Amino acid sequence: MRALVLQSVGRLEPANVPRPVPADDQLLVRTRAAVICTSDLNDVRENPFGIRLPAAIGHEGAGTVESVGSQVKGFSPGDAVATHPVHPCRECENCRAGMGHLCSRMGHFGLNMPGTFAEYYVVRADRARRLPPDVDWAVAALAEPVSVCLEALAQARLATGARLLIIGDGPFGILIARLAAGLKPSCVVVAGRHDFRLGFAAGATTVNTRALGEDAAAALRAAAGGASGYDAVIAAAGSPEAVREGLSLLRPKGRLVLFSPVPGPVSLDLFDVHVRELEIVGACNDQDRFDEAVALLREPSLALGELVTHRLPMRDYREAFRLAERGREEAMKVAIIPEAEEA
Repeated sequence: MRALVLQSVGRLEPANVPRPVPADDQLLVRTRAAVICTSDLNDVRENPFGIRLPAAIGHEGAGTVESVGSQVKGFSPGDAVATHPVHPCRECENCRAGMGHLCSRMGHFGLNMPGTFAEYYVVRADRARRLPPDVDWAVAALAEPVSVCLEALAQARLATGARLLIIGDGPFGILIARLAAGLKPSCVVVAGRHDFRLGFAAGATTVNTRALGEDAAAALRAAAGGASGYDAVIAAAGSPEAVREGLSLLRPKGRLVLFSPVPGPVSLDLFDVHVRELEIVGACNDQDRFDEAVALLREPSLALGELVTHRLPMRDYREAFRLAERGREEAMKVAIIPEAEEA
């Protein structure tokens, strides 16, 4: 089969690779759509997780069941499925404590399992869900992104009427903003640097901080409606500046959620954290939110199809990755469609 294989850092190429064979507890999925994530871009650029190369990468995918393992029940060839890339081992201390999303020995598409940028991939049956009728394939591939955004909002612990700031106008920041509307906050503000992407934050107040310079913090504070700060800030931009800015804009006892990973150490004013009793929490993967995410794929108010701005065949993978990495004024989510699936 054809797959996009990371041969070495910075070198992603299509290649012919063996079609994976499902284990007894797995499904073989024929890929209908796979969507590029920021972490895929990081894998190509830096390989931060130390993937053993060469390897087929990608982890956001959906498709039809091609075959099932001998122990699988509840799935049949032809079923349309969304799949979750995180495969908890179910045996380590974290898994036994109900924290499979933080499994210490997890399997993961594109890291130590075959990735979704391929004509076929395998998934453990418990990490697949049948799709509701009439869900677009690229939207179905967003099930895991929706899951992790739900986790970020759960970590924010928003009460009705709370004030939420999201720093970052990438696909995840925008998706978090759309999901947040269902929690009935008094305001949702998205801070970003690209008018095109901010335009997708339906229902939220947006602030383009690119040209504001030192006035950005004042503008964001004003967007909170004159309050002492935000009840929660979700940092959906992986930079030290986003972390520091987020902390500074919290009200006393406010909560900063670190959604995007920040490489390297970050200097923080911990005296401020102390005297205002601020909280800093992480949001990594999702704790059993996959079913909720799949149910939301058809939610009209989310209009998830709007976020998939481009669908390209695998042969155009260079353009797909260019759009995902640098097309901030022309692209949101970019889907790759294996040529075998082109209509």
